[in-house]
Amino acid sequence: MAEEQKQSIDANSRLKARMRATVPTRKTSLLKKMPEQLEETLAVPESETAKQNLVSFTLRVEDLIDKKLKSLCTDENITKETFLEAAFLVCSENEQMLQEVLKIAKDRRQLRKNHGIVRRAESMAKYLPSRFNEQE
Repeated sequence: MAEEQKQSIDANSRLKARMRATVPTRKTSLLKKMPEQLEETLAVPESETAKQNLVSFTLRVEDLIDKKLKSLCTDENITKETFLEAAFLVCSENEQMLQEVLKIAKDRRQLRKNHGIVRRAESMAKYLPSRFNEQE
C-alpha cells in the first residue's frame, strides 16, 4: 500500500513539475480582421458621434398602447425610442400631420389630467372622513 501511495505522489509531482504549453494571446478585435473597405464603411466620423448625445428617459403610455407598440417594434426589429424619433422626424417635415398629432396629444393630456383629479379627489375622500372623526 505504501508503494501505491508513493506512485500517486510521484504522479502528482510529475504533473505539477511538467512544463505547460503556452498559447499565444488572441486578437479579439473585429475591426483588425476586417477588410479596410468594410472598416471604413462601419466607422462613424467623429463629427457624427459628437452630434449623437443620447438621453435616457422614462416613457409612460397606456397599457394597451404599450403592448401594441412593443409588438410593432418587435416585428420591425426596432426599439420604442427609435420609433418615437422616426415619428417625430416625419411629423417635423409634415406640418399638417404634426398639427393632427399635437391635437391628439393635447386631448390625451387633458384626459389624463382629469383622471388624475378624480383619483386625487377619491383618495382625499377616503382620508378626510377619518380625520373629521378624530377631531370630534
